[in-house]
Amino acid sequence: MFISGKIYKNRYGDAYTFSILEDLRYLFVMSGDSMKYARYGGLEGENGIDHQNLGMFDPSGGPYVALGMEINDRKITHIRESALGMVVTVE
Repeated sequence: MFISGKIYKNRYGDAYTFSILEDLRYLFVMSGDSMKYARYGGLEGENGIDHQNLGMFDPSGGPYVALGMEINDRKITHIRESALGMVVTVE
């Protein structure tokens, strides 16, 4: 589980947090270059990867973030890429 506003570090020492964008939406913010080398995964059963409807993302060095994980005790229900970065919606 992640806590919004708390600053974490991945195994390469890059700091990251989930900043509140609006009610139930968070922006994943990360220092360093780890997002340049991130992996992205689509939804199960879908052909290809739709960056507006992702099943997971995994920056180099972590953290692995996927649907069903929690931020502030609320399950992640939607992940999308935006001009600002990764936007995560919770229930």
